[in-house]
Amino acid sequence: MRYMANSRPAKGVTPEQLSQFFDENSFSAAAWDLIRHRVVVEYALKVGDVPGVVLFLDADSSDQAAEVVNGLSAVQRGLVTFELDPLGKAMRR
Repeated sequence: MRYMANSRPAKGVTPEQLSQFFDENSFSAAAWDLIRHRVVVEYALKVGDVPGVVLFLDADSSDQAAEVVNGLSAVQRGLVTFELDPLGKAMRR
């Protein structure tokens, strides 16, 4: 199933702290592996007042999707949390 994982700053984390983290830390090898192995099928960096990332991932369950996002360094460092939303099939022409 496909999930959308939308990041939010963790409680007490400022936009400046997030910007600094994302500026100083490129994607880790573990994050690239998620993309290379098609667990994360698409991602976008959020712009605006609150920086962050939106991930679209394929997982067998919501628990597996949560395990993926909880393994990311920004989550482990307590900078962001993710809201997971299951998605239906995309409409195709």
